[in-house]
Amino acid sequence: MSLERNLAKKDGLSVEIGLQIWGDVKFREDAVVAAHVKGGVTGAGRIIVKEGAVVTGALEGSDLRVQGEVQGGVVGRGQVWIGSQAKVKLRCHGQSLRIEPGAEFRGELQVG
Repeated sequence: MSLERNLAKKDGLSVEIGLQIWGDVKFREDAVVAAHVKGGVTGAGRIIVKEGAVVTGALEGSDLRVQGEVQGGVVGRGQVWIGSQAKVKLRCHGQSLRIEPGAEFRGELQVG
């Protein structure tokens, strides 16, 4: 079962489309972000930033999947996956990295 389906069954782990948040967001578990966050997003688990979502600060978590836009950089403690529609600026750090064709990345890259 996909991470997105698993998260859909739990309460409080999704920031929805159309929602705007001013300030940092912190998750204790896996999370899906589909909103405009004017701040950073940090999580103890896996985080997915959906297509159409924007995070103006940094994105930090264990395994990260970016399908939307992250302006403040991405720092993953595990796998970082940047999807074909994603835009990532500033930096990208992870133990392993996958950047799909079509993704836009500008900044510092560190793997390992």
